[in-house]
Amino acid sequence: MLPVQGQEYSLLMLSSIRKRRFHKRNTLHIKNIPGEMLLVATQGRGILCIDNQAIPIKPNQTFYLIGSKPIEVMLESDFIEFYVLVIRRMTISKKKGSWHCANAASDSSLFQTGRLQLKQGKQHLESIEQLYEECRSKSVKDPSIQLKFQSLIQQLPGEVQEPIELEDASKGIDQSITYMYKHFNHKIKLETLSDIAGLTPTSYSRSFKKTKRVSPVEYLNHIRIDASKELLQQHDPSIKDISTAVGFGNEFYFSRMFKNSFGISPTMYIKRKQLKVAVASCFRFQDCLRDLGVEDTYELNGYRHLELGIEENKRRTEVQLAELRDYRPDLIIADYRHLPIHNQLMLIAPTVMVDFSMDWRAYYVRIAELLGREKEAQQTFSQLDLRVKFAKDALMDTIGLQSVSVIRLYSRKIRVQGMVDHPLNHLLYAELGLKPGSCVPLNERTKDFAVEVMPTFDTDFLLIDKRLTPLEETNQYMSMLKGTSWDAMKAVLKNQIRVIPNWISMSWAPSGQNQILDDLLHWHA
Repeated sequence: MLPVQGQEYSLLMLSSIRKRRFHKRNTLHIKNIPGEMLLVATQGRGILCIDNQAIPIKPNQTFYLIGSKPIEVMLESDFIEFYVLVIRRMTISKKKGSWHCANAASDSSLFQTGRLQLKQGKQHLESIEQLYEECRSKSVKDPSIQLKFQSLIQQLPGEVQEPIELEDASKGIDQSITYMYKHFNHKIKLETLSDIAGLTPTSYSRSFKKTKRVSPVEYLNHIRIDASKELLQQHDPSIKDISTAVGFGNEFYFSRMFKNSFGISPTMYIKRKQLKVAVASCFRFQDCLRDLGVEDTYELNGYRHLELGIEENKRRTEVQLAELRDYRPDLIIADYRHLPIHNQLMLIAPTVMVDFSMDWRAYYVRIAELLGREKEAQQTFSQLDLRVKFAKDALMDTIGLQSVSVIRLYSRKIRVQGMVDHPLNHLLYAELGLKPGSCVPLNERTKDFAVEVMPTFDTDFLLIDKRLTPLEETNQYMSMLKGTSWDAMKAVLKNQIRVIPNWISMSWAPSGQNQILDDLLHWHA
């Protein structure tokens, strides 16, 4: 309702919406908040400190902040990602028959500063994501954007619940963690932390480990190690001085803790951009290195081919180990499948075993960290995200709602790729938004079918990964063609079958993902 003569009406406008990712740099200080702001966490964990109050940060949480209160963010994960909505408060008034609009001061009466306890946190995040995507193609000044923001902001008061009081122990632990971040460069006693938490040292240690899954000492050491990484990148760093600066004191203890935490010694960390690197991987680590700008590498791939037998697989591995010795690397980066030869790798060069993950980006970031190429990794992600968005829009125009399925042919079975738990599945069905065929498992990585009992497979496009010998391929096709389900398939009737290269393996590296996008766009141009 518009104001009558002489009255003022307060209006909240969306000034900007951004997606920001903050990487672990010890403590993030934000001193000057531009007016009022909503932060919506999407990934990562940490602690938000406002007015000496420690508030845990988790995905799907929303925070309301105003300019008069500086904040600090302590990251517990490698990074934390937010949608940042800057709010501009305006007043509208009618004076002497004319309308007037002016900026207004921030007003904390909208919400209580801090975390908003929303009834539907996930749905609220989805609305923010939709608003952000629209703002990428339209100006924030567009009336449709402002109307959607008005709808969003009007719904919030009804969504906000009464704040849930944290248990005293949980509050105290968060306060003690804030103290760790601010005083890690000094000697910190367990008794000091337990006093801050209001617990006995024994109860504090037990509660801390239950909450954070590590002991207070281990948590404090992680903070100190992260702080040391910044100092080690300075010109002509002294390991002895750095160990003192971050609170370790003893440089030998610091070096041991650093290597246990990060995988390489502080000395090697300083030289990490100049290291001669080899990989032992089945997950395209060599492609990842090349995508990061490291061309001179050697790759040992110890994948065991069942059809070759035990002795032949062992012989192939020994040949590759001999070649790796001749290469004389400074560092070897290996995946979990090479754990059986870890000791042999260690005899050649220091070896870092990368933790297993089905998230290819986690592997890529870890490799980038080991080589001092974090910025290159983030640039790669940004460029790939833009390509995925372009490809998604283009494929929507050509493929639309037609279904797509990926199968891999083996000598005695057919494997159908699912929708989850693999980089290729995530790219096709989550990021590109392609519609799966009828036999694509929704909540599994893959599903196997015997060729003789292949069920009716309803799909508009069939992408086949076939890496068989000519004889195996002929036998496989003969078996498939015997079934009536093959002839009834839409993809067969429409002649929309494509033979693909090894997308399943390629999807573990950025260059492979780009090639997959190129193939899809080329086929459906």
